[in-house]
Amino acid sequence: MKLPEIVGISGTSGAGKDTTGNLLTKYGYLFVSGSDILRAELDIQKKEHTRENLRTLSAKWHREFGPDYLIHRTVELYQEKKRLHDYKGLAIGSIRRPAEAKVIQSQGGMVLWLDADRKVRFDRIQAAHRGRAEDAATFEQWCCDEDAEMTPPADDDGSALNMAGVRDMADVKINNSFEDERHFDEHIIRQFELSE
Repeated sequence: MKLPEIVGISGTSGAGKDTTGNLLTKYGYLFVSGSDILRAELDIQKKEHTRENLRTLSAKWHREFGPDYLIHRTVELYQEKKRLHDYKGLAIGSIRRPAEAKVIQSQGGMVLWLDADRKVRFDRIQAAHRGRAEDAATFEQWCCDEDAEMTPPADDDGSALNMAGVRDMADVKINNSFEDERHFDEHIIRQFELSE
């Protein structure tokens, strides 16, 4: 299976979204994470990068600019950079709403969902020392945060995260239970027939 020009990378925390995006850069893709755009804005606002602050800002932008704002902003950034660089495509990390997945798919793109056992993912994050404030939570708090991101509350106005909705729309689902990053990378390279 060959990758299209635009690939949305979604999935649970610690499942390999950044690993996949970084791997795709070696094969000519520009990798942009929606979470990094949110973190940059939180820096401007001098706010900590907690999962709560990231969710709150994402919901605010969703209400003000529409559910697909981050994706449109990212695609515009890609189109500008593509004029200067010879990119094969765009990999967008941290797709968290069905509306975002829909934009990617409507442009001929693919949404990839990554997952793995919760404890395995939590242990990966702790071992990675990513330096993100949201990674400092206990396992129990981390699970609660993830649950809040998976399914929106009943009274949601449409601005809450809905990871389960994205999972259900995904074109390809991969269980990243590989023993290490090298084996995971090899799987991605094989599955998507990546070549220089």
